[in-house]
Amino acid sequence: MLSIKHLEVIPLNVPFYHERVSRHMHRALTHGERVHVYRVELSNGVVGYGENLADESANIEQLVGQNAFACMNDDSIGFGIQMSLFDAVGKSVDVPVHQLIGPKVRDRCPISWWDIDMPPEDWVSEVQESVKRGYTSAKLKARPWRDIFAQVNAVGDAVPADYRLDIDFNGFLRTADNAIPVLQQLDEHPNVAIYESPYYLGTDVEGAARLQAAVQNRIVEHFNESCLHARCCGGFVVGGSVNSLLRTNALCASFAQPYWLQMVGTGITTAYSVHLGAVLSQAELPAITCHELWESDLLETRLAVVDGTIQVSDAPGWGLRWMRMP
Repeated sequence: MLSIKHLEVIPLNVPFYHERVSRHMHRALTHGERVHVYRVELSNGVVGYGENLADESANIEQLVGQNAFACMNDDSIGFGIQMSLFDAVGKSVDVPVHQLIGPKVRDRCPISWWDIDMPPEDWVSEVQESVKRGYTSAKLKARPWRDIFAQVNAVGDAVPADYRLDIDFNGFLRTADNAIPVLQQLDEHPNVAIYESPYYLGTDVEGAARLQAAVQNRIVEHFNESCLHARCCGGFVVGGSVNSLLRTNALCASFAQPYWLQMVGTGITTAYSVHLGAVLSQAELPAITCHELWESDLLETRLAVVDGTIQVSDAPGWGLRWMRMP
């Protein structure tokens, strides 16, 4: 039996890459500079890594000595621990993680830059940095205390003509009737591509269908089955662990609905999202991992983004053999 010999959590403080990011992120509730890395060693001596922003150490004691293959497919063990087991098991049987999950449907996976709400000049600096790093799209947070039209106009003047902006309102437009004139005006901007949660669509699916019909660009919502069955939007935001994602993908495939994978972390989580994106047929929209916000993505060599996509590794495990870990 290939068992879990040792499992530990390594808490790290990873600074954000620039002062403007630190200044804005330190007032956010989304994520900070603390990252928890999970290091598993199997009975054959193979080591694997995962991570989560949350501390999953309460699950460690019960897993030591257990069958690695059985635990690997248990979503309840924790996001980061499960990730580390997929890495270690993949290395043990000499296959990439995506082959442990299912057949590959794409060789390159789309990914998008991410930023919290910022004044126009800071967003401009951020998207200019994203272009240098190979990105072709960004997800940006819209807030009622800022002028989204001024923000988008400033960003549009600073990016290539084919650069795409996804605008996340987090429900702040409140209703379909409030959202329609705002989104119709944003429709006129050539760089705007997607609207996320103008309001929480599941609270009024009829209004959501009316809203999607009234605007040109795609509207997406965090996955819920009421919106899926009502066909009231143009896609979803999806996160979670391996088996829950396989179920969600099957549901979205049955309705021909695309989504983007959203799971926040450094380069380790980003590699995980790429292996998932290689297998999940409906993961067609650019993933969000936010890994570029940190000074280090915990890899010796950063994952290369080319034309807004990352190459799927066919090396064993995550294909990341240059992690600097204790």
